Amino acid sequence: MNRSQIQPERCFISSIDAAREYVEYNEYKMDPDGEIYDYIMHLMAYNYDNVSARRASFSDDSFIAGILPGSPEELDAFVDVIADEMHELLKEAYDLSPGSGLFIYATVDEQPVVAFFKLDYQTRFACEKKDGQITWTKDGRLLPSHTQKDYDYFFINIFEQRAWMSDAACMVGDERINYMADRILKLGLGKSEKETVKIIQDVMTDTIKECYEDKAPEKIFEYRRAVADTAREEGEINPKRIRESLFADNETAMESCIRRSEDLEIEEKPVYVSPKTRRSLQKKQKIVTGSGIELLVPIDLLEDKNTFDFHQENGMVNITISDVSGEVK
Repeated sequence: MNRSQIQPERCFISSIDAAREYVEYNEYKMDPDGEIYDYIMHLMAYNYDNVSARRASFSDDSFIAGILPGSPEELDAFVDVIADEMHELLKEAYDLSPGSGLFIYATVDEQPVVAFFKLDYQTRFACEKKDGQITWTKDGRLLPSHTQKDYDYFFINIFEQRAWMSDAACMVGDERINYMADRILKLGLGKSEKETVKIIQDVMTDTIKECYEDKAPEKIFEYRRAVADTAREEGEINPKRIRESLFADNETAMESCIRRSEDLEIEEKPVYVSPKTRRSLQKKQKIVTGSGIELLVPIDLLEDKNTFDFHQENGMVNITISDVSGEVK
């Protein structure tokens, strides 16, 4: 995520420590030239498009929908609920570290987003109370940098009613839970974006290899181009629509793909993909021959027969590349 797409509008800093009687927090006044502001921006940009984050969606009658702020001015009430939930959880979870909490209301790529970071004490700022206010100071108990893994987080897109978060687990009683989803937001988690996209891709390509034999490479190229175009134009992957278009010529493949999808519990509804995944899908198709030759072909050239021609017959692979302006590197 580019920092220029992030506009923090309001932020609260809190202390998260079960040893304290209650949660203490206060607002951080935005200072674009300040070290804390820069730290917030790094955390937001570094984690926002993390394709390994676990995903969830929610409805109007869910717990989280009932406490989400409708505007930056309403962030206080949200902070109060989440901070109390974290404080109570720390009393029960013996392997959850104390630290600091960051609550941020921001506009990200023109969408209203609420973010929360639970930061374990490490090497940068310490949370303390001075003159009745919670503040951060440089200290021996310090916070992790944005690239370290010593923090947990969640993001919530308010309008689209979707959330994504780190796979942060702790022990409560004899049960290991993802505390962000199970206890704090009370949401059922789905797979991460990375996992979901890979499963869809595996189902499609495995079906093609099973049902198209010598024509499989061309069909795989057709799939890769279709999914890349759809992700770029619509910001999502629609497994059902891709399947119905890709296998319209082969009823056996259609049935096999449906069966595989059901076995792996792939939902029929469109899957949101982040800009990071869209860029990845637009890149290149890797081709490996039986003799170990590896080629990387740009997606937009896979069906350009004037530049790249590839076919397989009787176990033999024939590749023709016609690029007079190229060079060997």
